Amino acid sequence: MQLHKTLLEDVEEDDFGLIALYGDLEDYKMAYLLNKYLKLQLKRERRDLDFNHKQVKAFYAHYSFKDLKNFRSYHLVANKFKGESKKVLSSGSLFEEEEVRPLQVNLVPEYKKVDFFLKIDEELSEKDLNLLVNAISQIPPVRAVYKIDTDLLKSKQNLIFE
Repeated sequence: MQLHKTLLEDVEEDDFGLIALYGDLEDYKMAYLLNKYLKLQLKRERRDLDFNHKQVKAFYAHYSFKDLKNFRSYHLVANKFKGESKKVLSSGSLFEEEEVRPLQVNLVPEYKKVDFFLKIDEELSEKDLNLLVNAISQIPPVRAVYKIDTDLLKSKQNLIFE
């Protein structure tokens, strides 16, 4: 009997394109503008992406669109979650004292200032990715947009959600 082992390194990772978007907009407005200017059909997922950070459980808005014609999936994901962190100050007395502080946590911590990510599943040519970045840069409320090299991304696992 011959055993076959598959190492984790042997498993091919999903390739995807990733675009960072800056714009002080609500998530539904950004999805609407991307739909309008890029002719997408992004729709809000029933469930947001949820992550347990040390201080808070965070929920990130998630919109998706499966482009069956081009065999691609698009995902718009918020990068910022604003919540409250609770810290127990004193629990030795009859009444517990808690300190509540506003807190912001990020889906991709190494890009704290990015408001949204547009993830494109399936391999996308460099030319197509550049065309997409240029098209997004023409949307008036978008302040900045650029592509991210996913090979250098430390928290890539946070963007694998299918």
